[in-house]
Amino acid sequence: MAQVLLMSFMMIFHKPHKASPLFRTGGFTLVETVVAIGVIGIGVVSTLGALTKFNSMADMSRNGTGVCAAALNQIDLIQSDGPFNPQKTNNDGTVQIPPELALGTQTKAVVVYQYKDINSNNIVIVPGTMTTTVTDINPGTTTTYMYKAVVTVTYTYLNRSYSFSMSTIRTSDI
Repeated sequence: MAQVLLMSFMMIFHKPHKASPLFRTGGFTLVETVVAIGVIGIGVVSTLGALTKFNSMADMSRNGTGVCAAALNQIDLIQSDGPFNPQKTNNDGTVQIPPELALGTQTKAVVVYQYKDINSNNIVIVPGTMTTTVTDINPGTTTTYMYKAVVTVTYTYLNRSYSFSMSTIRTSDI
């Protein structure tokens, strides 16, 4: 005779106790809520800090572009203004040297950057000072006329001083 093996399973379901209205299950505890608010707060503060740093970097880049443009404009003027012939004289006895290439140091005010403040509706200017120093670098015994010009622009932005410099050499036109 064949034996039949019978197995039986029994599941027991527990009925939860009825909780009082003060201690219901399924909601957030005070600790969970405070932790969640803290995590969100850290995220917001980090985002605001990063955006502030990005804005500061954009300001520095914008000012750097303005300073570079001002110095490059002066360099272009030095390279293109003419005639530059120190070996020749004009009819009045002066040498043929443009004012930008006069030996020595010249200083003038420049605008590094300007913008309109949307809060106060005022034009804000970042001022700078351009110093151009021209020296004669004639190699001595030759009749080659070479002048070196160093253009330096300095400015102050947010209580910090910045300086940018470019140089060029120009020889006689003839």
